Amino acid sequence: MSSSDPHPPAEPGLRWADLGHHEQLLVTGADAVTFIENFTTAKVSDLLPGGGCEGFFCDARGWVIDLALIRRTNDGLVLRMGPGRAAPLRSHLDRYHIREDLELLDQSEGLRSLLVSGAAASRWLENHFDQSLPAAPANFADGLFTAAAGATPVPVRLTLIDWYGPRGFLAETTAGEQLVAAFTAAGLPQVAAGTVRAQRLLRGWPLAEDIPEKTLPQELGLDGRAICFNKGCYLGQETVARLDALGHVNRRLMLLAVAGEEPVASGAAVVSGETQVAAVTSAAVATEGTGWLALAILPLKIATGQSLTVAGRPAEILRFTTVEDSSE
Repeated sequence: MSSSDPHPPAEPGLRWADLGHHEQLLVTGADAVTFIENFTTAKVSDLLPGGGCEGFFCDARGWVIDLALIRRTNDGLVLRMGPGRAAPLRSHLDRYHIREDLELLDQSEGLRSLLVSGAAASRWLENHFDQSLPAAPANFADGLFTAAAGATPVPVRLTLIDWYGPRGFLAETTAGEQLVAAFTAAGLPQVAAGTVRAQRLLRGWPLAEDIPEKTLPQELGLDGRAICFNKGCYLGQETVARLDALGHVNRRLMLLAVAGEEPVASGAAVVSGETQVAAVTSAAVATEGTGWLALAILPLKIATGQSLTVAGRPAEILRFTTVEDSSE
């Protein structure tokens, strides 16, 4: 935001970002919760209305189909995923839907996600949102956002997340343009898309592009939050449990710092010695210092400090800021 902005933020660091379109499946009916419980690594049956969690959906071999934000409503569950992901997940679930009392509804049309972040995000939102803010990660509240007295309220679902930093609020709405206008009218500056992408990479939060085919849940480093190891049976559990018993997987999602100013493309080769050991899944220009940040699923035998290149440029492994598996 330029210094000529007529609406400077009331609090340093308080910003909003446009996360773009997302997709959503609504699962309703008497059997909605028990049905989804059988297909995700998360313990969704423990959720109360307004509560949420992240969970993997896997195929019978234990390979990840998607990582979803799962939230409990009064009528069932809302599954949030990235663009283009609702139809494949719905098709997967429909294969097993026989006599259960439930409906799988694609409610993706017109949905848009924005992020409000910064140390003062909670205090600022309390002045503009007509419901109590969610206090626990993945919990949510549905309400109205109002930029100022007399302004038209905008319907919003607010969810507390840490995907882009230690504390942020995911604002989902079908009135995206109105919400952007409301944020602008309230004096909230926008952060650049590249900066937001870099923040996500530093946190180690994977999107669909970071989950190539034949990826196992534990390879994404979210064991402590997206996998329940003592819940009942679910599709893919045998593989997940076997890997847990073995103690580790052979590769993990890792963060790389890549030298040079030229952009790093998705699919760029990660090379150790003369051998390609991985491919970049997503990348962003570094927000501190120089060079680029990149995510890739690397063999664990690639030790920190080992000589690596990405697209022919020197690279080194960095630690994620927090989202790494706490059991490591």
